[in-house]
Amino acid sequence: MRHWLTISLVMVFGININAQEGASDIQHFDIKIKQRTVHLDPNVIRATQGAQVTITWTSDEAGSLHLHGYDIEFDVDPQRAETITFLANATGRFPVTSHGFGGEGGHGHKALLYLEVYPD
Repeated sequence: MRHWLTISLVMVFGININAQEGASDIQHFDIKIKQRTVHLDPNVIRATQGAQVTITWTSDEAGSLHLHGYDIEFDVDPQRAETITFLANATGRFPVTSHGFGGEGGHGHKALLYLEVYPD
């Protein structure tokens, strides 16, 4: 018999941890941005198609981020965590890029990380 695990486990190595074996309905990731960088190795979070994905972001500076492929744009601020939730209906590899940190506008030149969504 499996016990429920806390869903708010930090994803640090791109390993997908579900609340219960066989339960892929909710996938939660905590991502920390420090000095405009996400420190994950590999620089990927993975989800299963059809899952509700929740990503909680913390950052040491204000900025605007964009999850490509899902067209989700949101702001991060060092004063509070920002949580986004969406249904992982599109499969593929999608970058999360910066549209500016510290008041600078425009797109970032590199992806902070990638979301990979695999077919169920």
